[in-house]
Amino acid sequence: MSARTVSTRRTVTATAGALLAAGALFSVSACGAGQISQTANQVAAINGANQTFVDKKITISDAHVLYPTAGGQGKLAFVLTNLDSKNPDRLKAITDQNGRTASISGDQVLPAGGSLYGSAPQGANEDAGVTRLKVTLPVNADWRPGLTNKVWFHLEKAGSLPVDVPLDAGAGAASAVGITPTAGEGGEHGSGGGH
Repeated sequence: MSARTVSTRRTVTATAGALLAAGALFSVSACGAGQISQTANQVAAINGANQTFVDKKITISDAHVLYPTAGGQGKLAFVLTNLDSKNPDRLKAITDQNGRTASISGDQVLPAGGSLYGSAPQGANEDAGVTRLKVTLPVNADWRPGLTNKVWFHLEKAGSLPVDVPLDAGAGAASAVGITPTAGEGGEHGSGGGH
């Protein structure tokens, strides 16, 4: 074998190795770039549903029924925000997909540029300066962890705003939240947890 043949083989082998290394580097960098672009527009994980209405003037954030539920009622947590800096509104009522009305106590005026806050989770620290409404919503076998139910927020000016609201029961089974999934309407609720 001549010196020239050995030199040519070494050059071809070195070139092939360099091309393979460049290809591996390119595929790794392309994969990383794709992951960055896929997550660039993700929002922080929160428990509840989010929706924007009325020409982006009203938003409902983190709407969910809190764990635990008891006595056929669940606390409804949410943040209802008026992005209009000039015109206030008022929360008239909240109803579920079966037309049942939530119980609301507290000042239901939605100030211009302000927010209304629904019930806080049990044991949660109250945010400084935040006044919360006490909102309880009827729950039955339709409310199960992992599923959502339609809830309407009825405002005087903005109208009726529908949101698909989940039951935030974490990893707990429906029975752990005081709901018997096979039961019918009325009187079917388990003992549930306390408030």
